[in-house]
Amino acid sequence: MQGRELKSIHRVHLAFHGHMAQRMRELGAREVMTFPFGLEAMPERQGPKVPWHFYANRGLEPIYRPDRVLAVFTAIARLRPEAMLVVANDGSERARLEALALEWGVSSQVRFVGRLGAAEQAREYGRATYFLSLPASDSVAVSVLESMAHGCWPMLSELPANRELVGDGQGDILPEQPSPGGDPQRPGAHPDDWQAWAQAWVMSQDAPEASKRRRAAEQRHRNWVRDHALWQPSLALFMQSVREALGSATAFGR
Repeated sequence: MQGRELKSIHRVHLAFHGHMAQRMRELGAREVMTFPFGLEAMPERQGPKVPWHFYANRGLEPIYRPDRVLAVFTAIARLRPEAMLVVANDGSERARLEALALEWGVSSQVRFVGRLGAAEQAREYGRATYFLSLPASDSVAVSVLESMAHGCWPMLSELPANRELVGDGQGDILPEQPSPGGDPQRPGAHPDDWQAWAQAWVMSQDAPEASKRRRAAEQRHRNWVRDHALWQPSLALFMQSVREALGSATAFGR
């Protein structure tokens, strides 16, 4: 959309993230409302988190880079044999990922569980200490918001929307170009690419203050989702803004 077109709009309503809102303002949008496609309701707190338990539930398709998720986990599992990864959802990459888990020696530590219902999803979120989501492109993903609402520590790809969610040490943004070690044509898709990163990351998680930092992040994430990412309040605010815009336009036309 060209700047002159945005300038002609009285209000622009946007359901993605702040980075996109800023770009629209730079193009001349006069007023921008930002809210993510959020949750229906806040989930109840589940039981205690399982240490070194990871969860991933994005589609098993190339855009979501599930091979990168598996590579990151494998690099961690080489250092922490007790680590476990549950991979939910399905897609065209599943058979290849199962073969890679076997090839990389982590098939006993990775469970592919397919598509889950809401209750099963909540149970997996509740058990997981860490949530992995490493797509090549995305806005604010509902699954990331769900993981935050369930108190998981987010481990996300280097995207503007993700930085807005986990700034100030409230999660991990994984580098887009890790240390080379695997296939140079597919950087980040082999555990060797992540081994140096994993060494430093595991040490950070073993640090005495790490559990305190995760607990603080859990509360912050739940508060943020409650205040900013519930669908019904956001929709109500959107509709109020539309009514105000329509009222202003009507008054202007008289």
